[in-house]
Order: sequence, then structure tokens, then C-alpha cells
Amino acid sequence: MAGETAIPVDGETPPAAPGGPFARVIGVMNALGTVWIILLMLLINADIFGRSFLSRPIAGVPELVSFSIVGIVFLQLAHTLRSGAMTRSDVLLGVLERHAPRARLALLAAFHLVGGVLMLMIAWKYWPSVVAAWQHPERNFMGNPGFFTIPLWPLFILVFLGIAATAIQFMLMAWNNLRSTREAAR
Repeated sequence: MAGETAIPVDGETPPAAPGGPFARVIGVMNALGTVWIILLMLLINADIFGRSFLSRPIAGVPELVSFSIVGIVFLQLAHTLRSGAMTRSDVLLGVLERHAPRARLALLAAFHLVGGVLMLMIAWKYWPSVVAAWQHPERNFMGNPGFFTIPLWPLFILVFLGIAATAIQFMLMAWNNLRSTREAAR
């Protein structure tokens, strides 16, 4: 099942996720990921056409596909979380929604806070890899030297940005859950 904003409980309209400038940033990241998917599909089809009809494949397509899949996932990760489309089991949350709505909000706040802290820890541990890829691009590349290579630093930066954006989104959601818990107590 999808997150609480994807499937309403008891026919209720799900609450809107907090908006603002950060929501627009991750919306742009998501849109870039979508455009990247379309361009990747065009590249793959052009490679298939070139292989099948012209006996001329496009060099580096497998490397670009591998590179792209990772980049797209991390560009779209924060938006996926924000939209409630992350995969999770909502059985307990559904029961709590009916019987203890404040406990549900508190559990969601704890879940989102832990998710944010974990993503921050991942970002902290990943940052040295980003720096190393940037400082030594000759050692950090994908492909076959002399045929086709692509530097990894752009991918490492996208992954880091995606991790950081997801951490921020988790924290914003935790804050929103805590605020809702306090408002429900009144």
C-alpha cells in the first residue's frame, strides 16, 4: 500500500503536504527526473534503431542507462516521499486513524524523524565520496577507456542532493506531524 496521502482512510480527503519553496524545489527535481526518463527512452530507441537497421550502435548506451537509473531515482526520491508514494504498510496507521488519531500522528512524526536522521547520516557518510569523485575524476569514471567513459562526479552530486532533499523532506513532515499532534490535543 502507498503512504497516507496516497490512499485516504474511510473515504476522507488526505491532508495536503506542506507546501512552500522547498516543495517547488523537489517538484523541479522530480520534473527533471521525468524529462531525463523521456530522453533516456529516446536514446535507447535510437540505439536499437541504429543496431537493427544501420548496424551502427550508439557508443556508451549501457553506461548511460546505468548512470541514469541511479540519477533519476535520487532526483525523484524526495518528491516520492512528499507525495505519499513510498512503499510501506499502512495497516497499523489505518487502525490508529480510526481509534487513536493523535497516536497515529505521533507515530508518523517518529517515523519521519528517524527517516530524516538516517538520511542525514547517509549524506554525512557519502560526502567524502562526492569530494573524491570531484577531486579525482580520472579515477572515478564509468565505461571503457578509449571507447566511452563518463565521469562519476555529476552522478555523485545528484545522489548527494537527492539524499539531502529527502532528509529535509522527512524533517518537514515530522515537524508537520508534531504540529498536527499538538493541534489535535487542543
